[in-house]
Amino acid sequence: MTVLIADSGDGGILSLVRQRVQHLLRVSGLLGVAEKVRYFVTVAKLYRKNGVFHSLNPGFKVPPRALAYDAYSAPDWDFYKTSGSETAAFLFTVAQRHLPQDVAERVLEWGCGPARVIRHIPSAFGPKTEVYGSDYNSETIQWCTKDIPEVHFSLNGLLPPLQFPDGFFDFIYSISVFTHLSETVICEWIDELGRITHSGSIVVITTNGESFLVKLLPDELESYKSQGFVVRGNVEEGKRAFSSCQSPAYLGEKLSGRFEILEFAPASFPYTGQDMWVLRKP
Repeated sequence: MTVLIADSGDGGILSLVRQRVQHLLRVSGLLGVAEKVRYFVTVAKLYRKNGVFHSLNPGFKVPPRALAYDAYSAPDWDFYKTSGSETAAFLFTVAQRHLPQDVAERVLEWGCGPARVIRHIPSAFGPKTEVYGSDYNSETIQWCTKDIPEVHFSLNGLLPPLQFPDGFFDFIYSISVFTHLSETVICEWIDELGRITHSGSIVVITTNGESFLVKLLPDELESYKSQGFVVRGNVEEGKRAFSSCQSPAYLGEKLSGRFEILEFAPASFPYTGQDMWVLRKP
């Protein structure tokens, strides 16, 4: 396995400093305060840009800014619309490659957040596809249900199960959800995704892999090398500030027996730069 180490130049040094500061805020319990400050600064910086977006996109509904920040780090509406539309189109090309007759009768986004991608799935996949979204943030689901009526939304817990019958979905995708869960919880969700898919179903997930290693502190890097898994906790699991990183070998072993790996594309998923896994239920 190739391991990427932070370079010794100024960029690597600055990255290491940033990670140490974040670590100190995390262990001191002050990360939440720092995030609130960053949120207000970000909103102020985007004020004019978002004003232009609204003038050019009248009638386009956007989620509450705090929900967008929690999900994507920035309530930037141009990013929200453009990246969501292009990601939905990309996912359709994945479905075309691997689904029989290019048709998905039922699609689920597990961890849909405030609908950045899923709101575009009905137009990307076509009228024959029923689209479902689930998330564990109740405020997100309330907004999505009210403002994105063409998608069926439901609330899930941090742990399984989802409220769907066995073998219900043809295509499931999950963007940057495994990146905010602990090892035990990830294993439970792998089983649950297997339960709600049938033979031939496709599942797409993204993870933090070796491209994330440049952000790891020395002790975290050692954990990655020895265990294949790193968690940054001290905050509520599932939230953006809770992060985890899995090696391809580690996750491949966890998926073995439940899914066949059709594609593994390191650091390649659109707009996230995360590893992409395309899986098929045997």
